[in-house]
Amino acid sequence: MSVENPTIRILPPQLGLGPVCRELLGALPDWFGIPESNDEYVAFTDDHASWTAVTDDGTVVGLLAPERHAQSAEIYLIAVLPQWHRHGVGRLLVEAFERAAIADGVPLAQVKTLGPSHPDEGYALTRRFYAAMGYLQLEEFHDLWPENPALVMVKPLPQPTGEAGVIARTAVPVTRTMIAAALRAAGVSAGSVVIVHSSLSRLGWVVGGGQAVVEALFEVVGPTGTVAMPAQSSVLSEPSRWENPPVLESWWQTIRDEMPAFDPHLTGVPAMGAVAEAFLRHPATLRSAHPAMSIMANGPAAVAVVATHELGAAVGDTSPLARLYDLDARIVLFGVGHGNNTSLHLAEARTNWARRHRITYGAPVMVDGRRQWVSHEDVDYDSDDFVACGDAFGVTGGETRVPLGSGEIVACDMRALVDFAVPWLDANRTG
Repeated sequence: MSVENPTIRILPPQLGLGPVCRELLGALPDWFGIPESNDEYVAFTDDHASWTAVTDDGTVVGLLAPERHAQSAEIYLIAVLPQWHRHGVGRLLVEAFERAAIADGVPLAQVKTLGPSHPDEGYALTRRFYAAMGYLQLEEFHDLWPENPALVMVKPLPQPTGEAGVIARTAVPVTRTMIAAALRAAGVSAGSVVIVHSSLSRLGWVVGGGQAVVEALFEVVGPTGTVAMPAQSSVLSEPSRWENPPVLESWWQTIRDEMPAFDPHLTGVPAMGAVAEAFLRHPATLRSAHPAMSIMANGPAAVAVVATHELGAAVGDTSPLARLYDLDARIVLFGVGHGNNTSLHLAEARTNWARRHRITYGAPVMVDGRRQWVSHEDVDYDSDDFVACGDAFGVTGGETRVPLGSGEIVACDMRALVDFAVPWLDANRTG
């Protein structure tokens, strides 16, 4: 192997690289000619895990030492043997550094180097290298380093989204076995009736996705237990009140005229997440008839839970939520908090506040075999204070919190929460 035909591997970060660092810096006097500064670099690489670039025979030809800040990752030191310059070693080291920062969710990379007001030709090459790697000159400081201008260069790092983002935030994959164990620790057992809310991505990457959660729920409650979930379909509602996102006023009547009527099998639940979608597909899952605020249930109590769901009582005392309250259901929040807890709407419907705050809703439904847009009155539901209400309930000790993946399960008894929330909401709502 030769420098003309290089083969380089980047090793994972290691501690204790002070001696390696000193050898590299000694070969680069044009860049690292201040002994005191070199001693600081050596001490830093002894205590901070750093990347190395090595040849096939294990010879270290480059090193990069990172430093983390609040919302940025800094290239504290990078050094490559002179004979290996312009062979891609520095690029490979910086790419490894950036990949790790992106995986950690760091939005910004930075590096400090000698500023352009200094005539040093070697550092002019260094600045060109960073510019080629996408780093921008932010600002030159003349009081950061003694007698030398310090240039701060920065590079915004792409943040992974979707499944890639979830994988990047996940240390260990979440499995059905882990979910079942967490459910049991959260107070769910054979014969339990549970109402589940979920955000799968907040738990990390789950092996099997929503299906794994649904199967774990069935495993833990067993054949005598019942699982319920909200199946809200917000598009089947009055379009003038849509907020996320809103639509043009000129569209409102077209939506009222043409939106397909609610169908328990065809109307999806995309806003409810992957767990709800998987649960809806199960052949034994039943769904209540409310077009916008339906509830799904699966198990011996499912028929009783979903049997009645009137248009004007989406979450009131004749709704499936009230039947779950009667059954002493346990609320299970997968990766979400009380801001997403539909059961608190039952408490809201029982407040004095609710009697004074009613509005007109609309939805497409089937009436005598024909699609119609039907208007109806109901409570002007408002979940803005649900987080504060849930926090106040949590102080009472009524919750169980169980870590799961990168998130947690929060569980509590529905009756206890609703009975607490009714007076709390009445006392704290002033509008």
